[in-house]
Amino acid sequence: MMKRLRQALLMEEHVCPWWLAYTFDHRLRRLLHRPEQLLDGLVSAGQTVADIGCGMGFFSIAMAHLVGPAGRVIAVDVQPKMFAVLQRRATRSGLWPRIRPHLSERDKLGLHDPLDFALAFWMVHETPSPANLFNEIHQLLKPRAALLVAEPMIHVPMARFREVLAAAHAAGLQTEAQPKIALSRAAILRRPA
Repeated sequence: MMKRLRQALLMEEHVCPWWLAYTFDHRLRRLLHRPEQLLDGLVSAGQTVADIGCGMGFFSIAMAHLVGPAGRVIAVDVQPKMFAVLQRRATRSGLWPRIRPHLSERDKLGLHDPLDFALAFWMVHETPSPANLFNEIHQLLKPRAALLVAEPMIHVPMARFREVLAAAHAAGLQTEAQPKIALSRAAILRRPA
């Protein structure tokens, strides 16, 4: 009983249902998370970037603004229903041509494009193997490219976040900073040159 309760609260081996994303992926979220500020200095014009666990596109759309017409955002998720909402929102903003949806498997991204930046916001705790995820991201990132990882405090205690960082370090990524992000534990990691 306690194990099931812990799994539910920490969302272990659980993917947030698409319909639940409406509770936190909406305009009011900008009061807590301002994507342009969080991504400042990490994403720039002309880059190829990935929003891993993109959900309904809260960060994907901001990233599409930042990469400009010459850039590309690969929006990665395991739930096809997320892409329908993302497409509607991005089309309304005139940014859909800059975004490429990519349906991944739960345990494998399946990407092949070299990345200038990757974002994993509130999703690492939902993967069956953070180690495999970070190994795959490490291979995709160009030398000196960054990965911003943020995990929700409510689901990921500090001890668990340290394990997440240890898995990233074991994959060859190096912690550059631990920015303060509302309701999150976060780190900017880089692939060495």
